Amino acid sequence: MKKLAVFLMAILIAVGTIPTASAAASLSIGSISYDTNVVKDESITITSSVSAASVSGTLTVDVTLTDNSGQFTIPSPTQQVQFTSDGTKAVSWTVTATSTGTHSSPFTVSASGDDDSSTAKTASSAITVKDRPVLSVSSSTDISSVSAGQEVVLSYVVSNSASSGAADATNVKVDLALPSGWSLSSGTDPASLGTIAPGASSSGSWTVVADDPSSSNTLPLSVTSTIPGGTVTTSSSVVGPSTSSDTSSSSGGGGGGGGGGGASGEEYENIAHKAVKKVYMQKDVLAEYEFTGEENPISIVSFTPKLNAGMIDVTIEVLHDTSALVDSKPNGKVYRNMNIWVGKGGWASSSTISSPEVSFSVEKSWLEENDIDSANVRLMRYTTEWNQLETAIADEDSDFVYFTAKTPGFSPFAISAVEDTSIVEASEDESETSDDTGLLEENEGTEQQEENSNGLPGFSALTLVGMLAVAFVASRRR
Repeated sequence: MKKLAVFLMAILIAVGTIPTASAAASLSIGSISYDTNVVKDESITITSSVSAASVSGTLTVDVTLTDNSGQFTIPSPTQQVQFTSDGTKAVSWTVTATSTGTHSSPFTVSASGDDDSSTAKTASSAITVKDRPVLSVSSSTDISSVSAGQEVVLSYVVSNSASSGAADATNVKVDLALPSGWSLSSGTDPASLGTIAPGASSSGSWTVVADDPSSSNTLPLSVTSTIPGGTVTTSSSVVGPSTSSDTSSSSGGGGGGGGGGGASGEEYENIAHKAVKKVYMQKDVLAEYEFTGEENPISIVSFTPKLNAGMIDVTIEVLHDTSALVDSKPNGKVYRNMNIWVGKGGWASSSTISSPEVSFSVEKSWLEENDIDSANVRLMRYTTEWNQLETAIADEDSDFVYFTAKTPGFSPFAISAVEDTSIVEASEDESETSDDTGLLEENEGTEQQEENSNGLPGFSALTLVGMLAVAFVASRRR
């Protein structure tokens, strides 16, 4: 009978009616990865993985990250993963550094299965937590009072006053917020200073123009960086005239730079974007001014100087609407309106430069939306009226069509699509190269024409006297 019972139990076990204890799965931890240099109060991500082998049924595993260094907070140290077959699961944690120092084995990852399987692994890469950088900024101006049209040099110094061993301040940028009535003449805004180490500093400057200053003018600066984040600010003040000037010069103060904003005569509210570039003028060497930025369709302004003239700037004012300096709107469908000024006080003329050209681009999406053939795009220039300039397609890509236009001079411009391309285009014979800063009349010699039209055509007074003398002698002989 005993033998029969043993035989029946063996059969039940064979068919699975009576459960038997199964062996625990085999767990292992993958490599533990993280940034080894961290700044206090910053967060990092720690990644690893858990692998399970010999899995039977559903296996639930708790995976826990332990901070061995005491330098971090871990909001959710334990994560849960499940396996229904052999495999690998990725795990990660976001931790925040709370104190400085270095630890050789900062983290341990442990795994515990509901089948009593378990394993653990300790990271072997040392981690260093550095103190935060401490940024400060100061600024100053070369003059304390200003009048309309005058230039001001605004200088700044950005310092990292953190102690030795602290983190660098990275991707440091200085931004200038000019008040109404002021414009940027030279310098890049925002200015990028890169990285500033503890105990180090970096400096720079802008040249700004007081186009229409008020009696009290504040020039604020703000400094940002990836590390430490946040913003530090400062400002400099300049005293202006007691009342805002009603007149503005067509050129700013200082050297050979060009005017813009109020100094150019354009209405402030019509200026959407302003860009200024300076290039050293060397006789017979091509001068190219390159511009970038989505707001500005002009990419290059170029010409060849006929003399050595030092630093000369080009100012581009991209406008919301037609320039306030013109009397009519340009023909066709207008893409952009702008003013282009070279130098000060009409410096650019046929006696100072030759072969001036303007390169610009037009968005293909605008051409498609308005059903415009790129071959009909023209650069228009205003002197006493709008004239088409000789415009050619230079290149194109997936987003833009690029053009180059020859221009007799610099003044208000418009990029326009014109249907009637048979209109006579302006040439250098029509208007000598000039910078029509004040849009002066170009046609001279009216008095000479009037002098030539007086009296008998083709006869001088001397000729007339001679003819009368001959007639008198002939009558006496008769």
